[in-house]
Amino acid sequence: MYLKLVADILLMRLEDAPPEEAAKRCMIDASIKMANMLGHSDAAGALMGSLFLADSPLSMDELVEVTGYSKSTVSTNMALLENQGIVRRMRKPGDKRNYYIAMQSVDETFKAENEKIRQIMQIHIAAMGEAERILEGAEGSDEADRLRRLFSTMREECVRARRLIELVSPFSMDELIDILKREVEMREAGEK
Repeated sequence: MYLKLVADILLMRLEDAPPEEAAKRCMIDASIKMANMLGHSDAAGALMGSLFLADSPLSMDELVEVTGYSKSTVSTNMALLENQGIVRRMRKPGDKRNYYIAMQSVDETFKAENEKIRQIMQIHIAAMGEAERILEGAEGSDEADRLRRLFSTMREECVRARRLIELVSPFSMDELIDILKREVEMREAGEK
């Protein structure tokens, strides 16, 4: 879709393109910019945009067809996007192929990202606990003391981050906005 769309539109000026095609181009370009901001390739953005615009889940072969990217490029980027919680892999009944669909709900992506952050914090907390146990045998070392202070401070930060994720996870974004809006209003009323 992206490469083919670009090739078609490059033959004419964007303003001469049919509105539907120009709108698709606009969204895919935005998807590429977002992917680049996250440190991902243009291909990841084009695939993300193509899935967002698709009216049904797309197979790997269909993604190759609509984007013009190689199967290996599509496969690599789809694994990345799936891991990031941006797309979801699924199967259709009676079909062994994997299909992909873009997360249509920002709430879904928000929850997936929160869970990843919670897991990352848990890994850090466990690693720091193990590292501190290892340092128990290092008495009188300036480096051991520095590491203990570092681990202690970082553990506190990770525990706080994990707690924040645990507190926000049960709520939708709309619910969180309402909760925070009420809190801001109460604080502003208290300042007057």
